[in-house]
Amino acid sequence: MFTQISWTDYLLAVSILLAIYYLFVGVRYFSDNLKALLAGKRKLPQKTSPCPGFPDHHPTLENEASENISVSTDEYTDDEFAEVEYLIEKVKTMIADALGKQLVKEEFRKYLRLVLKEFPSVKTSVLRPSVNELIVSECEKQGIGAFNEDEVDALWSEER
Repeated sequence: MFTQISWTDYLLAVSILLAIYYLFVGVRYFSDNLKALLAGKRKLPQKTSPCPGFPDHHPTLENEASENISVSTDEYTDDEFAEVEYLIEKVKTMIADALGKQLVKEEFRKYLRLVLKEFPSVKTSVLRPSVNELIVSECEKQGIGAFNEDEVDALWSEER
């Protein structure tokens, strides 16, 4: 039964089904964004890697603000989400690095504080509790039961 179907037919069918699925998801969940994009009201966001020495520098936000004085709240939240995503990725790699180096709790605390200090906008963000929860869960997932959420929250404001 399955020997009558060639690999070409199989891959063609899977490709068509995937295209239909992604078209459905795009229309269902991103129809407003697609309409705005097709109407020319919104530009595609440009991904830029943050400058290591200047964590607060957002060239795309500065360009948009200089072109159009009224920057909508959606763009701020998009930038905020992008920065939180970058922080999450950096925390995950930091935890893996700390696990490889077998850092003690105090060294790990200092390392984490340095990473968090690079993101002052997340410190005042409404997403901060979610980031704290993610840090705790990632530590537990990697077997480093170093912090609870209150301790991570205190790291944001510690000075040293």
